[in-house]
Amino acid sequence: MKRAKAPAADLKPFEPIRYTHADWIAEGTRRFGSNMMDWRFVCPVCGNIASCEDFRVFKDRGSEPNSATCECIGRYSGGKRAFDNRKKDDKPCNYAGYGLFQLSPVRVTLPNGKEIHAFAFDEPRPPEGVNPK
Repeated sequence: MKRAKAPAADLKPFEPIRYTHADWIAEGTRRFGSNMMDWRFVCPVCGNIASCEDFRVFKDRGSEPNSATCECIGRYSGGKRAFDNRKKDDKPCNYAGYGLFQLSPVRVTLPNGKEIHAFAFDEPRPPEGVNPK
């Protein structure tokens, strides 16, 4: 029987970014403004970026604007399966952060003490006419 190799000594467990709900709201507002429909999130599996507004068109398929915080839009638009043999640029996928593999890099503690998983915020875009560095 072949033995599995031991993990590298410097391998560290995944440590999510943690926010209180108020801090998470403040961070989203700082990045994108107070209209949550403009907030953008990054799928941790395929890297697709979607806003809460992007999910509105899939309401008839069960999506809600807050789906952007924990589901890749491919769940509604027909994206490839998250863990199939996808090519590097196959976006979007059908990953959901609340499933068996909870890869969402953010945890938000709600006022009632419950913790939810969330995708990371996208980076804010520079104002129109300003070139990014």
